[in-house]
Amino acid sequence: MELQKLFRKELERMFDFISSFNEGLAWVIKDNKQYHVYPNGQPAYKERFDAVGSFIEGLAWVRKDGEEYHIHPNGQPAYKERFDSVGSFYEGLAQVRKNGYHYQIHPDGTRV
Repeated sequence: MELQKLFRKELERMFDFISSFNEGLAWVIKDNKQYHVYPNGQPAYKERFDAVGSFIEGLAWVRKDGEEYHIHPNGQPAYKERFDSVGSFYEGLAQVRKNGYHYQIHPDGTRV
């Protein structure tokens, strides 16, 4: 078995779930919390979330306490505003929903 496959098996034993790697990080579930890890299995940041998405265009969506927003690979929020729902970035824009209104934002959180 290749070294990469052996290491993947080891990662699968460390977590309840591990996604595929995207932009150098995978998201994992452990003890009902989600976060991102490096290929060696080490966490990318300390924060734990209720749900997370893959990194796309340098940002990942996260949900905590019923609010969604985007984070950088170091776990820091990309902007201050929180939304009811956010999508992944595509060509520099992400769909968001807040108070029943849908619109798009730039990576810094400003509305289009």
